[in-house]
Amino acid sequence: MLEKLKRRIGLTDDTERELLSDLLDDATDMVLDIIGRDSLPQRLESVVVALAVIMYNRRGTEGETTRGEGGVSQSYLDGLPTDLRDRLTHYPRKARVIGNAPDTKPSA
Repeated sequence: MLEKLKRRIGLTDDTERELLSDLLDDATDMVLDIIGRDSLPQRLESVVVALAVIMYNRRGTEGETTRGEGGVSQSYLDGLPTDLRDRLTHYPRKARVIGNAPDTKPSA
């Protein structure tokens, strides 16, 4: 995923390797929180990379929704883009089997 992220943001060297790794870790954590799983399904690696690109591009503008300078106005997306949110909210959540759980009541 690191190489894919580097290509997407136009980096050809390893000068920001640690930053990019941190962004991928943060994006992975976000995806896992949303889908309720402990490990990342391979199908969602593209979502992690897309989120990391967004995080990379938002550096220095955290918390802003709009900015205006010299007659140029810029607005920022708040939250996840709709296409990524749809992919995550419709991803099958991990099923838990309750009936096969061992009985944890103490014996009398």
